[in-house]
Amino acid sequence: MVVTDLCTTAVDVALRHDQGHAIVVLDAVLRRGIDKAALVAELESRSTRRGRARARALIELADAEIESPGESIAHLVMRDLGLPEPELQHEFHGPGGFLARVDFWFPDHGVVVEFDGVTKYRDRAVRGDLTAEDVVVAEKFREDQLRRLVEVNSVARLTWRDVMPGGEAPPVLRRAGLPVPRAIHRTPAW
Repeated sequence: MVVTDLCTTAVDVALRHDQGHAIVVLDAVLRRGIDKAALVAELESRSTRRGRARARALIELADAEIESPGESIAHLVMRDLGLPEPELQHEFHGPGGFLARVDFWFPDHGVVVEFDGVTKYRDRAVRGDLTAEDVVVAEKFREDQLRRLVEVNSVARLTWRDVMPGGEAPPVLRRAGLPVPRAIHRTPAW
């Protein structure tokens, strides 16, 4: 069995697999401490030219701030829809101090985008002693607090179904106030 280090493996995936799988791996290795310069150096050391430009663009998009595979895919989809680069893991504060940290913030549009996976509802290790119902109620309260902030015009929630190719991310994001081209009705293939 051949075993490669994180950097080599990430570049292999970026060169050989679809953008969705590649961005998930690239974000994950950045979170584990590999830096972009090391990924670019590994990419440049390869003799192949095939897939290099796409891999370089994915390395540029990748970010250690992305916290989950769903966020990775949502970030990729928003890039592919031509949206401006959002602020990642933006913190909002209210009169009482810290209010929430959101997945994506588009300050020029006043739009928060959150990726909703199911782990926080189903995995007891994540939700602790809370029931799934408790988690839903807390999320609702948090979102209501965000919507009350003067700088927030809307909150969009994306799910796995939305960000998969053929999904409904474009209309969800458009309704929230983001400049998604009207001609795009379904999530593009990645």
